[in-house]
Amino acid sequence: MLKYLLIILACFAPLAHADIYKYVDEHGNVTFSNIPMRNAQRILVEPGALIPAPRSHGNAGPKERRPQTATPGNFPRVDAATQKSRDSNRQLILNEELASEQKRLTDARRQLSEAESTRSAEEKASPQKYVEKMGRIRNNMVLHEKNISALQSEISRLR
Repeated sequence: MLKYLLIILACFAPLAHADIYKYVDEHGNVTFSNIPMRNAQRILVEPGALIPAPRSHGNAGPKERRPQTATPGNFPRVDAATQKSRDSNRQLILNEELASEQKRLTDARRQLSEAESTRSAEEKASPQKYVEKMGRIRNNMVLHEKNISALQSEISRLR
């Protein structure tokens, strides 16, 4: 009897669903979270639209190639001109994003040099706040450097 009760309860259990929030700070950094924040935009994700994460095979050694399957006949196709236009747009977007990240990195480097030039006065006033400020600036620089590297890698993979 208990078995049937558990089955019935499992059937009526709500599906797991979490809202996603997008937050853009004053420096243009984008953060996605499942925790609501002030001034964050809620992004609706339909439960059926979720894509499961790929399964990890651990350290199984070299990757095994799966046999390729033929593309279904009803799969949407795009003509070469449309694809070339899409690729061109993608490259423009990536290049604009790269220029933006490079500008942000330059700004972060400028902030670091300004903070280092006022070091003695700020450090004497509040050493802990100075250390925290320098840490934030350095973390910001590292973030922009990683973004630039990722964008350059993506651009190099384009045809």
